[in-house]
Amino acid sequence: MDNQNSCFRMANQFLKSLWDILFINISYMFRHAEESYRKNSTMASLINQVLFFMLCDCWFCPEDRLTSLYSLLFYNVLGYLFAYADQLLSLQDYSPVIRVSEHSNIRHLAMTATKVVLDLAKVVTFIITGVFVLLVFGLEQGLEHFNPTWTYVVITLFYYVITEPTCQKKGTSLLTMLQIIYLENLEQLWYPVLIRVFSSFTSLLMIIIAWFCTGGGWVLMFSSGYINVYLCLKDMGDHWNKLLIEKSVLDKYRYATKDELNEKDDVCAVCLLSMKRARVTPCQHMFHGECLRICLKTQTVCPMCKQNL
Repeated sequence: MDNQNSCFRMANQFLKSLWDILFINISYMFRHAEESYRKNSTMASLINQVLFFMLCDCWFCPEDRLTSLYSLLFYNVLGYLFAYADQLLSLQDYSPVIRVSEHSNIRHLAMTATKVVLDLAKVVTFIITGVFVLLVFGLEQGLEHFNPTWTYVVITLFYYVITEPTCQKKGTSLLTMLQIIYLENLEQLWYPVLIRVFSSFTSLLMIIIAWFCTGGGWVLMFSSGYINVYLCLKDMGDHWNKLLIEKSVLDKYRYATKDELNEKDDVCAVCLLSMKRARVTPCQHMFHGECLRICLKTQTVCPMCKQNL
């Protein structure tokens, strides 16, 4: 009996040790895969979009499950076309001529000819690609299991635009143009936070709809919940911490009241623009939050009276 109990204990210890080893290795591989996924923003964005589009398929077109892949392909081609067109429009001093040296007027004929040919090839490819894609998707010729509704197109296109890394610069610029005073010119840090909150909430809503109202599989639900919600919120937490670090520079300075702004009718001493929202230093000087934050990065004194802050 003692030998039997001893064998059970040894077997139990062996299985426990084996489980611990497997758990540690699997956890390490899982963390490594997660870190690699989060570092590659382009791949992470693509996987996120694919999962969200598949969730939309479950609700809007359950009989045509390839709609998501065709739609994503179409949006990516359109994104390429718009990016290339924007690149062409942003060229101000374009010249096909390549010179032998920076300060020389002698043209390098071989390289100039090569550049002209390559630029023409890009333009021709751009035109052919645009016309071909518009004809194929517009006429839906040769596409099976592709039947998007207008609601599907609007939702997926909007989601694609806000989650595509190449569109983030445009999104940040648009948020900056709105001049929301509560953001205190931290749009570059606020935009990633807002986008990830929106995308994770939208994905969670689609997961709930697909789970309770359609026949979506549990693999898709779990993958979407982990990647589109959990990892997205985790990534948002990193950007939120960066935002808090920048905001912490200003948190010790209170906001000016409306009476103070109306009474002094002051302008910011740094940028010389009027202030609808301002921060007040201990020496009772008022500045835009962004202006004060930039000044405090180089010196810890009041930009007006040079009192130590």
